[in-house]
Amino acid sequence: MITNLIENAIKYSTDQSKIRIDLKEVNEKVVLKIADDGLGIPDSEKKKVFQKFYRIGQEETRKTKGTGLGLFIVEKIMALHKGNVSVSDNLPRGSIFEVTLPKAI
Repeated sequence: MITNLIENAIKYSTDQSKIRIDLKEVNEKVVLKIADDGLGIPDSEKKKVFQKFYRIGQEETRKTKGTGLGLFIVEKIMALHKGNVSVSDNLPRGSIFEVTLPKAI
């Protein structure tokens, strides 16, 4: 799950972009954030990117390879571990994927 999110951050960013990874405990939960300065995801696409086989853009004009399974699998893994994953804007550009898991007892 973590590898998938980091690989996506790399894949959709330019060579000189920075990727930031933050891990902390908040209110008995573990929160992992992976932020990139890449292309970003339009608001209308944010919920769709977790759907099986969904990819943003048109196949004939897309510059990146993929199956549309990575974020679908991430979301399924989170559900199995009673966690969740979300995406938000990283201003001025890029995306932030946030994973929240219950803290192990």
